[in-house]
Amino acid sequence: MMNTNDPTSNEKADDNQISEIIDTVQDIQDNDITSIGALIKRLGYASFTPVLLFISLVIVTPLSGVPGLSSLCGLMIMLISAQLLLGREELWLPKFLTSHKFNSDRLSNALCQIETPLDWVQSITTRRLAFLTKPPISHGLYLVCMICGAAMPFLELLPMTSTLLASVVAMLALALISKDGVFALLGLTVLTAAIALIITLGRTLLFSIT
Repeated sequence: MMNTNDPTSNEKADDNQISEIIDTVQDIQDNDITSIGALIKRLGYASFTPVLLFISLVIVTPLSGVPGLSSLCGLMIMLISAQLLLGREELWLPKFLTSHKFNSDRLSNALCQIETPLDWVQSITTRRLAFLTKPPISHGLYLVCMICGAAMPFLELLPMTSTLLASVVAMLALALISKDGVFALLGLTVLTAAIALIITLGRTLLFSIT
């Protein structure tokens, strides 16, 4: 159950589920999880934001260069975020997504790069500006995540855009999990940078075509 102490305090958020993500990363490294369905089962079907965080972190790793993976993960981010907006109590994803299997060795090697940063994030998260992670503002964060996910399949060919959008989703998910509004502000700042990059790359591509 979520701690109900003063949300503006700097109390440590020990129940923020980041440790569950770290445990899941370790399980994958032991080849215990090889599919999206197994990942969701490991985290729990009610764990919307932990699944959202994990999927976004996959795109932040070098795996984002795998053709089609950013589109696949973007679709999952969009569906998970939409269900958060709708207030569903149990996560649902279509079978063609849950049956998707990872290359365990490649995924394990990529996730080694995020295990230490996640440990560090867990150690610094506190309940700061928690009002930014509660309704109605939290619904705005879900909407941003949904838009980012929906945009990824269309922007996959533009370098760095999927990684930046996934970083936005990861920071917002971290904010929602840990009740740390500072990460929400960081995520929205990165979103501004991502929009600027997309506009710049779009103009460059348009000029090169014309």
